[in-house]
Amino acid sequence: MTVASLWQKAETYARQGQWAAALTSYDGVLALDPGHVMAMLRASRMALSLGRYRDARDYAVRALAARPQGDEAVLNLARALRLFNEPALLMDCLAHSRWQERRSAAWLTEVAMLVSTSGENDLAMQLLDLAVQRDARHAPARYFRGVVHMFFGRMDEAEQELEQCIAILPTYAQAHWVLSRLRRQTPERNHLARMKALIPRVPPGSESRVYLAYAVHNEAHDVGEYEESWQALDHACRTKRQLTPHDRPDARRMFEGLMKLCDADFVKAGRTHADEPAPYRPVFVVGMHRSGSTLLEQLLGGHPDVTDGGETYSFASQMRYFADYRSRGVLDAELVRRADKIDYAALGRRFLEHTAHRAQGRAVLTEKLPSNFLHLGFIARALPHARILHMVRDPVDTCFSNLRTMFSDVNTFSYDQRELAEWYGQYRRLMAHWHAAMPGRILDVHYDALVEDPEGVMRGVLDFCGLRWDASATTLDRPGAVATASSPQMRGGIIKGRKAAWAPYADRLGPLLEGLAPWREPQGAPVADPT
Repeated sequence: MTVASLWQKAETYARQGQWAAALTSYDGVLALDPGHVMAMLRASRMALSLGRYRDARDYAVRALAARPQGDEAVLNLARALRLFNEPALLMDCLAHSRWQERRSAAWLTEVAMLVSTSGENDLAMQLLDLAVQRDARHAPARYFRGVVHMFFGRMDEAEQELEQCIAILPTYAQAHWVLSRLRRQTPERNHLARMKALIPRVPPGSESRVYLAYAVHNEAHDVGEYEESWQALDHACRTKRQLTPHDRPDARRMFEGLMKLCDADFVKAGRTHADEPAPYRPVFVVGMHRSGSTLLEQLLGGHPDVTDGGETYSFASQMRYFADYRSRGVLDAELVRRADKIDYAALGRRFLEHTAHRAQGRAVLTEKLPSNFLHLGFIARALPHARILHMVRDPVDTCFSNLRTMFSDVNTFSYDQRELAEWYGQYRRLMAHWHAAMPGRILDVHYDALVEDPEGVMRGVLDFCGLRWDASATTLDRPGAVATASSPQMRGGIIKGRKAAWAPYADRLGPLLEGLAPWREPQGAPVADPT
């Protein structure tokens, strides 16, 4: 058969969902034309659909070695490398892509988004600068320029870009949402009337309607219009819950499997490779999302011996690689089932090799993905020299902040009060298990104590991490991008005396408050299992 006929056959099988047959045909294309980049990328997708994670990644790496140049091939390769969380390879792809010569604003903007999620926000802005040169009225480019300006703390520039995006395309809901988060709105200065007028123009049940509802909630909350704010939040959560359902049975099996597999003996097995040399010491900052983990990492990153690595999926990617399985979310029950067959010494070495460049030669690199609390047993075994910092914040403050945050396609539990409270209880029980299984390996850092006494708390944190005292680890006044949901809050210094944002909605939060009641002990009390 010819390349063309095999390609057509493979594409037909792929459209029909016959992944194995499609993969065989794409392999046939590659047997005749080993440099066929699109066949490699299509084969990668088929292998992933078949659950062959390592093979899928290998096809993408082969495509990179072929140095593709066409717009479609480079963009699809960049998407694949981002999917496999290979930031160094993604940068290699861009370095050989001749992106400065690209004419499409849409192409440049999407690549900028991929680059930004890998932490390269300076390069992302260069791509976006070129995108608006190519087409000054490309709304997504204007939007994402606003986002990157926000990451760097340039709020005025961010606002200007977002307003330009909205002027070009008024229904660009994400721009309204980001604009609602840049700064606190006032009764005299807000965008509520504009956003409410747009609601009929945005399809009901869509992701755009969710973004717009969250934006209305944010601004109505700021100006004290709590009834309107609640109605918008309730609509946003119900719609988002339909778009991204939460698999409660799988979550329960996952938590149960973790506590059964990862006991003290499992963790202690990591001591066999504890003396292996390492290029740096990893420090994992974990906890619930919205618990203050970004604040802690930003303070740590002020220390001259620390590089703040941000929120990446580096460890999760290694778990997927060694389990040869792409989990749903950071972890799921199936990956836990496969986890007892993993070579954790090899996983630890590969993790360090793939992340060493991010440490920039410093002694410590932080990894601030809050949901890594699920991986702590695996982290302790694979990386016996790692330090683990666990952010602890008031349960209701934490969970309400989750409820009112748009998390895209992660944290599927956070859009329903009962599911959110159940997840929180599972998290607390798992953290109690980790403390028992690895005593002394985890330092609880209490959010309220941190904001009230940064120096006192950070002295303990630095000592736990094996770092000398340095006062620079107590302030937020340093440059650099903060690419998390807390980005705007990291630019005004440490905020003390914050009022409970959930208080105006207490009569609407019955399911959440009831579910969290067993966990609402005073801050600083021991973690206990109320069951």
